[in-house]
Amino acid sequence: MRTSRKKKKKKANQNDRISDLPINVIDEILGNLRIRDQVRTSILSKMWRYMWTSAPQLRFDQDFFESFLHHEDYEPEDYQPVVSKIITDVLMIHNGPIHKFSIDISPGYPFRISMENLNTWIPFMSKDIKHLELLALRSYEDETQTSDILFSCKELTFLKLSSIFLSIPPNFNGFKKLLELHLFRIEFESGAIESLVSGCPLLEKLKIKSCDGCDYLVISSPSLKVLVLELYDTKSICLKEAKNLIDFTLKTNPTRGLIKSLPKIKKFSLDNWIKESYADIILPPLLTSSFSSLEYLELDDLSLNDEGDFLYFVSVLKSSPRLIELVIRQRLKDVDAIQVSDHCKELECGNCFLKLQTVNIHVSTNSQHGMSLIQFILANSPSLKTLNFWCDFELDTPMLLNISKDLLRMERASPKAQVAFFHLKGVVLL
Repeated sequence: MRTSRKKKKKKANQNDRISDLPINVIDEILGNLRIRDQVRTSILSKMWRYMWTSAPQLRFDQDFFESFLHHEDYEPEDYQPVVSKIITDVLMIHNGPIHKFSIDISPGYPFRISMENLNTWIPFMSKDIKHLELLALRSYEDETQTSDILFSCKELTFLKLSSIFLSIPPNFNGFKKLLELHLFRIEFESGAIESLVSGCPLLEKLKIKSCDGCDYLVISSPSLKVLVLELYDTKSICLKEAKNLIDFTLKTNPTRGLIKSLPKIKKFSLDNWIKESYADIILPPLLTSSFSSLEYLELDDLSLNDEGDFLYFVSVLKSSPRLIELVIRQRLKDVDAIQVSDHCKELECGNCFLKLQTVNIHVSTNSQHGMSLIQFILANSPSLKTLNFWCDFELDTPMLLNISKDLLRMERASPKAQVAFFHLKGVVLL
């Protein structure tokens, strides 16, 4: 097919500059078009009439599915069979390798990917497919199970799945070339996630979001570098065998000692979904060993007025001597402020943030403790360049002036440190 396309290209009109583009460039153009737009290129010229049928990338996105919802020729009961037939017909007409195949169905749409669909579609692409996305949110009544034929795609480097029951066939030997794995709203058979990840020896990026069956999560992947977990009811996370992990994002319900093991990471983001205390999610001994190389730290929904969160936060900072950037977002509805004077000893460390350069602090309620933390950071960060302080609530003029004065008077270990105070009426540079 590639040879015939080259012959057609030579016969193209000299003024047809699009047709004169190299084949790989044309493939890239077609690959970035929705399936409807790919088909429409057939009217450009005789040469382009069937060009779309050998495009290496096929993308059926939300716009494709939405177009059927407003089509006067189709009744709701026709949506699924009509759409399935169109996708099947496109694959049957296609006469070149398919490197990327994507289906993205929006929540609430009356479509889904069934096992029968997968058994029909995957054989058309299993030999060459490298990038596969199957995103079809199902209703809770629809138990769509992974087809075993999915695991025949041995060339995959990227896999993204949603809304299926995932079980691993006994003869699965792994995705030996897989680099990225994204799993969303998956229900795992017992041991499935561990088996899947351990079968991907080159895996570098893993995302698991809103999945069931991850109560006790063990990730064994020496090649893994980036991990994103958004899980509700996980009781423990063990990352002992993820020795090369450097970037870890966790959104969860806090549990004491949730993280059982953690390698030395460089970037850590933590979000507290149920707004309970952060205290001891990572126990102190693990903090000391795992955060010694940390360069970026982001904490969302931290309670700056809660004693447990405050002391935990200070211990995290003291365990991160290489920290360069810090982001803190205060909980929207905070508790009454604790007495700052009760913890003066914890706020003493003597220039302990030698590398810290950028700090962003967002508060949504009046927090004296937030001001004390800013004072603590300014006094102990000799390399600090920028500290941005956002007050996302209404301030009257006296309060605005008092905060500005307090910030201006704070001792700074870095002569280059600039403080920017953002509020609803503007910004003050101090």
